[in-house]
Amino acid sequence: MAISRYGTPQILRALPVAFAIFLIVRGCCLADDAATVDSWKDSFHAVWQADECEGEWQSWNKYWGQVHAFYFGAREYDGWFPDSQKILVHVTDPSTNTAVAAQLTSLGRRIGGEWAKQSDCRKVRTSDTWMERATEGGKPALLDWQNQLNKAAAADSGSGASIEAAVKAINSQLDTIGVASSS
Repeated sequence: MAISRYGTPQILRALPVAFAIFLIVRGCCLADDAATVDSWKDSFHAVWQADECEGEWQSWNKYWGQVHAFYFGAREYDGWFPDSQKILVHVTDPSTNTAVAAQLTSLGRRIGGEWAKQSDCRKVRTSDTWMERATEGGKPALLDWQNQLNKAAAADSGSGASIEAAVKAINSQLDTIGVASSS
């Protein structure tokens, strides 16, 4: 390891520069992700308006904030965008990567529109804690689906087939509980 004339390993001197680059790149990605979510605002507004229960319990602004929490993270959930990127790393075929990304986007819009609703109105819950099972029993859990996708990604050969199968299974569960497809 190279030591600078000040007695500091050069790698440590490079850390502030590397961290600054990370923050800039991360900021660019978040700006793109925020613009993407904002471009979907009308379709999420339609989901909010279509649910009579939701309109009674939660304002549009609160719902829209929850949509952002779904995509960018809140409480014990990292967010759909960061989690999707971790999954897509496992798909090494570029054309398949694009197809799987589109499937994850569609699935995320479908789950996010429902998850963002007030807990008395939504058909999904966040996690599988004893408290959520007691208060929202019978509802599938977002974090269970995320774990299912993560396991599929870890087992994937790079073709995306395992991830696509998990997406299909989750969509089937959403069909069963009556969550409309995203637009």
